[in-house]
Amino acid sequence: MAVPPHVSQLLSDLIALPSVNPEHNTECTGHPYGERRVADYVQNYFEPFDVRIERQQVLPDRDNVLVHVPGADASAPPLLLEAHMDTVGGQGMKDPFVPRVGRGRVYGRGASDTKGSLAAMMTAVRELLAEGAVLPRGCVLAATADEEFGMTGAQHLVASGTAFSAAIVGEPTALKVVSAHDGQMYLKIAAHGQAAHTSNPQHGVNAIYIMNDVIDVLRRRADATYPQRQHPLCGSPKLTVSIIRGGVSEHIVPDLCEITIDCRVVPGETCQQVLQEIKRWLAEDLDGATLQRIEFAAPHKAVPPIDTPVHHPLVQGLRWAAESVLGEAEIAGVAYNTDASHYGAAGIPCVVFGPGDIAQAHGPKEYVHIEELTAAVEILRLFLQEDASR
Repeated sequence: MAVPPHVSQLLSDLIALPSVNPEHNTECTGHPYGERRVADYVQNYFEPFDVRIERQQVLPDRDNVLVHVPGADASAPPLLLEAHMDTVGGQGMKDPFVPRVGRGRVYGRGASDTKGSLAAMMTAVRELLAEGAVLPRGCVLAATADEEFGMTGAQHLVASGTAFSAAIVGEPTALKVVSAHDGQMYLKIAAHGQAAHTSNPQHGVNAIYIMNDVIDVLRRRADATYPQRQHPLCGSPKLTVSIIRGGVSEHIVPDLCEITIDCRVVPGETCQQVLQEIKRWLAEDLDGATLQRIEFAAPHKAVPPIDTPVHHPLVQGLRWAAESVLGEAEIAGVAYNTDASHYGAAGIPCVVFGPGDIAQAHGPKEYVHIEELTAAVEILRLFLQEDASR
């Protein structure tokens, strides 16, 4: 049997296989887009072992890879170890897919988000298989597609009907045990005006001016309301106008203006509740004529928050394993969202855990500390061997 690479070399191998999410062009799988190269690597990595390896087509030429590791208790649903294979693009980076090791770090696109987590999970599982360890309960290592855009890999895995007892979702948490995180909703609002020549603007209705009133209401209401709603781990909700489009010519009063809003939804709230609140704010603060010119599109992303109780055996079990390796461990919440949203919505208890810092994710100098990679492997090994979530 071939000697497997050390976790830092494994991560370097994964970085060197570009897997940029093509986002709106989901059928684009040629270099550097798509997860196929990483999926093939994961499959080849585990083929020397007597385990079932499953490929699930999520999008054309973009698969989930599932490695099924049996446990002593065949009647118990397996634990899910999940990390996504796709990354954002390499804009602003020099040689984003050429891994570099230095200063105790591995640099490259995906090092933190989230090929570091995938490498740690792969290494932990393979080491246990190589040692002939029999886990108390089975686990499924899932390398998934399309987290950075549609999360369709996670949705496909849930829809496949496989039952899981719990899930550890790999993301850069600096080895903190994240038991709660925000949900997210993308919402488009359009303002409809009336075109006219700008030499006679009184003959038209300026859609940009209407949208300015809408944005003013959203900012004022969110600033007054959101700080009062605090989740103990995740903080307050957030609303950001992230895209605005309007106008077609310098000499035409614009008849259409559109904005996209990114709403971060804290645990205890739902995307639907946030949407209805926004609609109520505008209904209360805009005059009737203006309100009639406002149109809401259906949210084009709406994923719920997760909030696994801190006393849940999964949370406490992973905390114990992390504390055993690191000497201390922190249970935390984060403002970003992950594939765990879909597993949690399916009734699967979830935590998010992995090496790296979200501050490096998507940045021009993405990296992960090798010390954290190695510690993540040991924590996951200990957790799996002791079945610490039971």
